[in-house]
Amino acid sequence: SKAESKQLWRPRSTSVKDRQSSKGQGGRASSLDSESSPDSWHSTQVPRKSVYDQLNQILVSDEQLPESIVLVNVAEWQGQYVSEQLQAHKQLVVSTCSVADIQAAFNTTVSRIQRYCNCNSHMPPPVKVVVAGDQSYLSVVLRFFVEQLASKTPDWLNYLRFLLVPLGSHPLAKYLASVDNKYSTLFLDTAWRELFSRAEPPTADTVDIAGRVAQFIAGASLSHQLPISEAMLTYKQKSPDEDSCQKFVPFVGVVKVGLVEQSFSASVDSDDATVCTPSLLSSAPASSTSLPYGRETVSTPPPSPSVSSGLSGAGSLSPGVEVMGLQVDYWTTQGLDRKKEGDKRETGIKNTLKSNFRSLQVSRIPSTGEVVPPSTMAMTVVTKEKNKKVMFLSKKPKEKDLEPKSQVIEGITRLICTAKHQNTMLRVSIDGVEWNDVKFFQLAAQWPTHVKYLPVGIFGYSKNV
Repeated sequence: SKAESKQLWRPRSTSVKDRQSSKGQGGRASSLDSESSPDSWHSTQVPRKSVYDQLNQILVSDEQLPESIVLVNVAEWQGQYVSEQLQAHKQLVVSTCSVADIQAAFNTTVSRIQRYCNCNSHMPPPVKVVVAGDQSYLSVVLRFFVEQLASKTPDWLNYLRFLLVPLGSHPLAKYLASVDNKYSTLFLDTAWRELFSRAEPPTADTVDIAGRVAQFIAGASLSHQLPISEAMLTYKQKSPDEDSCQKFVPFVGVVKVGLVEQSFSASVDSDDATVCTPSLLSSAPASSTSLPYGRETVSTPPPSPSVSSGLSGAGSLSPGVEVMGLQVDYWTTQGLDRKKEGDKRETGIKNTLKSNFRSLQVSRIPSTGEVVPPSTMAMTVVTKEKNKKVMFLSKKPKEKDLEPKSQVIEGITRLICTAKHQNTMLRVSIDGVEWNDVKFFQLAAQWPTHVKYLPVGIFGYSKNV
């Protein structure tokens, strides 16, 4: 969705030396600290006063928690339209257009739940947090969820339930629709998808948005647990005398590297249509090049990696685009083997894939209709090798391109991806948010703190799953 193109923000960085000296979940949580870049989402570095005003209308008392809090991404027309529709029907909303707004809304909600717990002896009912936006919007909310709950007791995982209202590309919403027919009817039907895939707001109200959201809030009585995975990015600093830095990012959806083709079909399904950027691999210095979709931030050199949700462009690959030379080391659950006595860690079989990649994608989303999520990740790769020179009659020897080869590898517990050439920087999309200047990255199937699942609301499981 176009909402992704403005979501440019940069996290605080931590050098490898600092990372090694700070151990435990505290260090990992601190790496999730974020700050808005001067050019991000309307240039807001602090939460707008309107966010607190809206929160105060919803969080009226320490003695009583609201049934729901509706967070809407109003950085683009889709969220603005939804916000207007909901407010016209007396539904209170929190309109966010920056990372700072989201952080203020989520942290204020957590603080109010804490105050409720301090005033009451019984457990609070789960607060339904509606997250109306695309996958990258949920990604920001997820980071604050992981950060905030890292210091809370495990029972806090029962105090929140996230209700995903998809406005744009949202692979997780597509998965939820496969296990919950009622959710599918509300948010994955043709009318809803066509409405939010438009370039501009409709002239007439064709979908009862407020009614659908109200049904969801009233009926989402079950929490479905989505596993949270960890991406560790190692990236270069802008200053040559600084070490490489590391960043830990939680994700629940898809990590992409490379060039992904999109084929347009008659149906409007933004989740089937994976995004395409002109080049997800750039030779150093990558930081000086402009982002393919979205604005490059302008300021004094901020810490790497630059971050955007610039994966909103769509279309097929332009001819002649180079493939990426990558090495992927991954460990699978097959053949798990105990290490020496006293070492509780388990290790699977290590595999290495060296190739020229057209695309590489790792998913944590369960298979369609799969209620119990697997404990591992699945990787889809598209490689394109060249045959050795082939002689053609009456022609000079020429290299013959092989058809792209697609391969799916399941059961992955851990993965490390590096470029074959040292001076090549990777661009990595994590749940729709793009990270630049990445030297290499590592994925683990499970987030290491006790916050291992994201509770998402559904009506219930369909009979056929």
